[in-house]
Amino acid sequence: MKNLITLIALVFVGSCFAQPPGDHDNRKDKIKAHKIAFISTELSLTPDEAEKFWPVYNELEDKMETIHKEKRQALNKLRDFETLTGEEAYNLTEKIFTLDEKETTLRREYLAKFAAVIGKKKAAQVFIAEEKFKRELLRKLKNGNDQQEHPPGGPGKDGPPPRDN
Repeated sequence: MKNLITLIALVFVGSCFAQPPGDHDNRKDKIKAHKIAFISTELSLTPDEAEKFWPVYNELEDKMETIHKEKRQALNKLRDFETLTGEEAYNLTEKIFTLDEKETTLRREYLAKFAAVIGKKKAAQVFIAEEKFKRELLRKLKNGNDQQEHPPGGPGKDGPPPRDN
């Protein structure tokens, strides 16, 4: 079962990065599907645990997305730092810190909710699995971008220039 989930996850990742740039929603869906497979595998969720866990996890994701959206808006306003008054800049920074605190409080709340449905050990592992997934996704994105920017054979069609030794 674990190997099947891993295989499905790898297929999703491979196809996700082969999408054309305008296919954002489809790409986002594939990343989400890969994340589900990845976390399920990392936690070794049984079908019964998965059925109970994923609705709770999705609830957390929705709440976190709301916080992240608000934080991005505040950060975007801070980018025009030179046009802000001291009071505005200070208040935006305070807002960002408050949102960080809300995020931490929410994670603690959901740690307890996860423990109730999948046990304390697996609940603690959820956040570790998320970090592993983010690192893997960033690595895949970086490798995909490197391949696009530097096609095989180097910068010219004949490859890199010869080196003087």
